[in-house]
Amino acid sequence: MLGILRPVRWLGIARNCRRDYHMPVAFPRQRGETSLVLVDEARRFIQDCLLRVKVPSNKIRSISEFLVVADYRGNFGNGLHRLESYLDDLRSGHALPDAEPSIISETVATAHVNGNSALGVIVGDYCMDLAVEKAKYAGIGFVVAKESHHFGMASWFAFRAAVRGFAGLVMSNAVPAMMAPNALESNIGANCLAFCVKGRDSHFVLDMASSVRDLGAIEWAMSINEYIPRGWAADEVGFSTCFPNLALRSLRLFPAGGHKGYVLSSLIDLLCGVLSGAQYATHISHDQSEPANLGQVFLAINPDFFLPNFSERLDDFCSRIKDSQPADKKVPIRLPGEPERMHMKYVEDLKALPYPNTLLAKYKTLADDLFVRPMELAFDRSQSRKEC
Repeated sequence: MLGILRPVRWLGIARNCRRDYHMPVAFPRQRGETSLVLVDEARRFIQDCLLRVKVPSNKIRSISEFLVVADYRGNFGNGLHRLESYLDDLRSGHALPDAEPSIISETVATAHVNGNSALGVIVGDYCMDLAVEKAKYAGIGFVVAKESHHFGMASWFAFRAAVRGFAGLVMSNAVPAMMAPNALESNIGANCLAFCVKGRDSHFVLDMASSVRDLGAIEWAMSINEYIPRGWAADEVGFSTCFPNLALRSLRLFPAGGHKGYVLSSLIDLLCGVLSGAQYATHISHDQSEPANLGQVFLAINPDFFLPNFSERLDDFCSRIKDSQPADKKVPIRLPGEPERMHMKYVEDLKALPYPNTLLAKYKTLADDLFVRPMELAFDRSQSRKEC
């Protein structure tokens, strides 16, 4: 097992997964176009880059683990791919490297937090830890944050609650990049939510955007020169496009499930933006030269306050879903989070992270610009050690 972080360890136990199926369906063309990078080497590169833009050393580990775990789980749009935009945001002042979250007001079970324009992972870690502490005594902890920043893989923060025996729910708003049904322009973000809870022998992990696919998936397709399926996003005229560059230029994502995805996104924005005092809907600016002021919600629930046998009931719930009869016996029914666990097993078999050569080439240029050592490929490192 790759030693990344405790949430990765227990979520990486792949029960009843077929050994010949590792990769999530969304990334079937990885072999032959990728190279392998050891986990420690990817972490080292991220940390070196963050040091160059003056991120304090006490924050660097959190950010690097956050990005590496996303790639470990197959969430490539929020992993190493996201590093360049975070570096740009830190250098431009869109996010502040030395900022610390602070509490505006609180009660036994709730808190209102000012992120003070820190990176989203710093705000998120602080808020979920605060929510868990409140849930220990009140049964529930509800924390709302303003003046935060893009926080990447939302399930990261839900994991922080789950590994301590709590259920974690996380939501965030985002820049307006999604169209309401019958709209000609984006008027709300592809807002996200994540939920995680652990039983004795099972766990339930949900991580989703309210759009068909989020911007990270489209940016990832762009970075590896892939088309995107029609139905993900529209071009500037309003027609569905298969070109990621046109989708990123227009920022007009389609909501998941049509009207249902749109109203789900609206609910998230009401809680995250309107309630917190952050920006919301079209008030959120695309201008990268000023702080983002995103709003986020972190909820921790102590199941023991409600039921002494919650874990057993969760295991039964998951098994009943899994054991129901599939339409095609070759395609088993999977719970949310299972494709990610299969990708984790794939990484463990490889003993390294697979990255597209196009992404590695981009970060070789970035390494030169920042005067840091580029990432070594896993086989290059093995070869150099043999020669020594």
